[in-house]
Amino acid sequence: MDQQDAFQSYIEGGLENFGIEADETERAVMSGVFRLWHPALIGLLNADLDDVVAERAPDLSGPPRP
Repeated sequence: MDQQDAFQSYIEGGLENFGIEADETERAVMSGVFRLWHPALIGLLNADLDDVVAERAPDLSGPPRP
């Protein structure tokens, strides 16, 4: 099963579970968003973050410190 078929199966189940009726346009938008963001999400899941050190007491009013 390719990614798009898996997404279609997942979205059908989710919409049915919550009783949401989505027309073809809404489903096309969901599919487009999935195709746009899925590669980046997979990249994050596969990223090796073992060497990353969490910033202590981060200043959330500015950008992250190196």
